[in-house]
Amino acid sequence: MMGESNYSMRVTGPQFKGNLGMFLVCAELSKRNLIAMPTSRNTKGYDIVVLNPETNKALGIQVKCTDKKEFPILSSHWKDYDQKIQNKILSDFVFVDVSDPDKPNYFIVSEREMKDILESAIKEYSHKYQQKHGLTWEQVLEGEEMEKRRPNLWVIRLSNIEGYQDKWETITNRL
Repeated sequence: MMGESNYSMRVTGPQFKGNLGMFLVCAELSKRNLIAMPTSRNTKGYDIVVLNPETNKALGIQVKCTDKKEFPILSSHWKDYDQKIQNKILSDFVFVDVSDPDKPNYFIVSEREMKDILESAIKEYSHKYQQKHGLTWEQVLEGEEMEKRRPNLWVIRLSNIEGYQDKWETITNRL
C-alpha cells in the first residue's frame, strides 16, 4: 500500500552504519540549537563540524557507529601506538550504539579522555599479552619487528565508555 511505512530497520555494512551514526548525531546536535554539518568523508580527524550560531564557536567531532559492542578506533604496531594516538585522535568523539536503530545510545568523550581511555586499554591488553606469553615489552617489540606483522586494530569496548552516555555537555559547554 502506498503511504504506509511498515518495515523493520536493519542496517548492514560499515558505510551505512557510519552514515546512520553521523546523521543521528547531527540530529541530536540540532536539537540543542547547534548547526551540525557532515564533512566530506576524507576529512582527517573528524566527521562533523558543529557550530554554535550564538557564539560563533565551532568544533570538529569524530563519530563512530556500531551495532556490536566495540568500536574500531585506529591501527598501529606496538612500537608506535602512543604516537598514533597523538596523531590520529584530533577531536571529541561521539560513539553511537545502534544495536537497536530505533533507540540509539550516544556516548560523548572528549579528545583528552579518548586518548586516556585508548592508552589505558592498550596498556591493559599489552600487560595481559606479555603475561600470557611470558614476554617482556622489549621481547614483544622484537617479535613484532622480526615477524613483520600487520598493525593491530585497537578498539574501544562499550564497557569502556558506559559512563559517558548522553554527556552532550562535553560538546555544548565548549561552544
